[in-house]
Amino acid sequence: MQRPLRSLATALIVLLPFLSCSRSGGSAETALPPGSGVTFASGTFEEALDRARAEKRLVLVDIYTDWCGWCKKLDREVFGDPKVAEASRNLVAIRVNAEKGGESVARRFDVQGYPTVLFVDGSGNVVKRIDGFVSSAEMLRILAALPKV
Repeated sequence: MQRPLRSLATALIVLLPFLSCSRSGGSAETALPPGSGVTFASGTFEEALDRARAEKRLVLVDIYTDWCGWCKKLDREVFGDPKVAEASRNLVAIRVNAEKGGESVARRFDVQGYPTVLFVDGSGNVVKRIDGFVSSAEMLRILAALPKV
């Protein structure tokens, strides 16, 4: 009787990270209706910095991984919130996959966990850093407190 229980417990321990931290499709995109959430620009981190410098704006950098369940929750519940989208409309928003093309950005900012959200100026200086998930209400407070560039 104990052996099957031990086997089940071992299987759950092995599978739990995959069950709780999966991002369907392996994409940064979420199944949100068009226009309802934060608009993330395509292109590289350096291009986002160039744009921020030229337009005198901050960059919102969403650093994620495909397997991160909290990243998916942040996409859906926070970046998908129309109020957050409205509050972030004056930022250059970009997503960086820390394991697929964004390794240098993750190293540059010493990212230790996911999600990590950075607000940086056009020179790449961190103005505000969020390590981990925050609610929409907390994100709105953070966005309201950001300095004007």
